[in-house]
Amino acid sequence: MYLNIAQTFRIGPGPSSSQTVAPLEAARRFVHELAADGLVTRTARVRVELFGGLACTGRELGTQRAVVAGLAGIPTATCDGALLARCTADADNDRAIALAGRHRIDFHPTRDIVFRVDQALADDGNALGFSARDAHGQQLASRLYYSLGDGAIASMDEAPGRRGQVHVPYAYSSASDLAEVADRHGKRIAEIALANECVVNSPGEVRALLQRIADAMRGSIERGLATDGTLPGGRVRRAPAQADALRAGNASAAQWCAVFATAVAEENAAGGRIVAAPSNGSAGPVAALLSHYRETPTLHPDQGSVDFLLTAAAIGGLLRTAGLVQAGCQSEVGVAAAMAAAGYAATQGGTNAHILLAAELALEPHLGLACDPEGARIQQPCIERNAAAAGRAVTAAQNAVRHPAPRQSLDALTRTMIARGREMTGRHKQASLAGIAVNVADC
Repeated sequence: MYLNIAQTFRIGPGPSSSQTVAPLEAARRFVHELAADGLVTRTARVRVELFGGLACTGRELGTQRAVVAGLAGIPTATCDGALLARCTADADNDRAIALAGRHRIDFHPTRDIVFRVDQALADDGNALGFSARDAHGQQLASRLYYSLGDGAIASMDEAPGRRGQVHVPYAYSSASDLAEVADRHGKRIAEIALANECVVNSPGEVRALLQRIADAMRGSIERGLATDGTLPGGRVRRAPAQADALRAGNASAAQWCAVFATAVAEENAAGGRIVAAPSNGSAGPVAALLSHYRETPTLHPDQGSVDFLLTAAAIGGLLRTAGLVQAGCQSEVGVAAAMAAAGYAATQGGTNAHILLAAELALEPHLGLACDPEGARIQQPCIERNAAAAGRAVTAAQNAVRHPAPRQSLDALTRTMIARGREMTGRHKQASLAGIAVNVADC
């Protein structure tokens, strides 16, 4: 199974892939399916029900606003928190919404979006139920979508494992497979990734997509470094002051990468437009190391950026399709650190073996790390974890490329982390149900 670049790097609003981006995509898909069946103009009312984690923590993470924007047909990649808030405010004031921006219906967000904390589905999943009725109250359509993580959704009759299945010229299912395929064909990991991407898109289209991703990443850092104030929930933004402090001294690469990652994570927490890598809550490390690379004098920064992102996507797709998903923060921030380290190692002249070692060194410190954001917001300890992961990632890449004979143990580490994820109970993988989330010091 191959996970392409568009599935690995997704431009969209913060703060959560599963609770902001996925609901927006589900709402857009529901309206598209209504249109495909010729039912949009017959629709007079839409009702939305949120289940599981979406019901428990969706208010804090903007799920309601995302649903409203999705019903209105707003493209995910153009959204940020301000646009989502404006769409919801307009719907509140008008008591109406234009489905897909063209068919106006009676819609009250507080009435028609229901947080079903009183009901759990059989598989206890994050899910959204949509129903459309005509002017006489007759049901026209009903759909249930699951939020699978990473911003992906699936309906009840879709197998999650089937997403991303395409035939590619260079197939691999493990790090050892990737190394063997690349070495056998005399190609770098970035070249393998590019060839696989070109099954669907031309090389020019792939490069244009990567440029948009790189620009969006840089934009999130610049906004994060330029914006003071407080985040939703009252936390004070720290990235601008941290950057000022580093400019006054001789800061290391790890320190700058940590500040860049903080800027991105704070933008995500504020609902800003960021690039999920591989998720919204772990968007900092890849953006941080790419920005650090681009600030370093180099002869071919654009080609280096392409190689960085292709390599990072290959490692991220490898780890996620191997099963390192929904396994706590080790599968979010840990995978992000591995992607960032691999991409950076590629720009530093690392061999394929060096790249895989860099990913392993960056991933290993996150073994067993649970997910327990305080107050259901992706801020504490999430922002600090992004910063620490970015610092570790650049150090891991620097150490890896100096290794004279790198060994390959990434597969073994991945299996260990997947097993550890299975051992975690669900409350260690979902917001505000365990750990620091329920043992916050009053200070």
